[in-house]
Amino acid sequence: MLRLTWIEFFLRTIPEMFILIWGIHVISRKSIDIQKYILSSILLATMIFFVRWLPIYFGVHMIINIILIISIMAIIGIQLIKAIYGTLLMFFVLSLSEFLNMIILQLLNINTSIESINLVIKDLYFSPSLIFLSVFIIVINYILKAEEGVKSVSR
Repeated sequence: MLRLTWIEFFLRTIPEMFILIWGIHVISRKSIDIQKYILSSILLATMIFFVRWLPIYFGVHMIINIILIISIMAIIGIQLIKAIYGTLLMFFVLSLSEFLNMIILQLLNINTSIESINLVIKDLYFSPSLIFLSVFIIVINYILKAEEGVKSVSR
């Protein structure tokens, strides 16, 4: 079981959902309706919080979370294929961001053992991965807009 605490919920899960859903909107090239964006981010963060409390094997929660995110994205109006593509790509980019963060923490000789650090410090150590994720989304947005510009010029 991978239980989250309330501190992790507020410091990590909610911001992560806001960034992840923003990334899915960028990839699907759909504009953000602020009310739906806030509601879906908080709803998904809450559902993920409770999924992590289920007595299931490691990794199964990820599959459930992916299905939940794809479902919510389809419900708020993103085409199903774009929701699937965007969700999978965002999970890949999130994994890449967390991998880069772990490399940096290892290079700085920071002990990342979950048992040896308190929750707030742990969330602070792993928050740069959210910054990396945001930078990746900005780069993806820039590439997609540049691609649109090239297509419009070539017509």
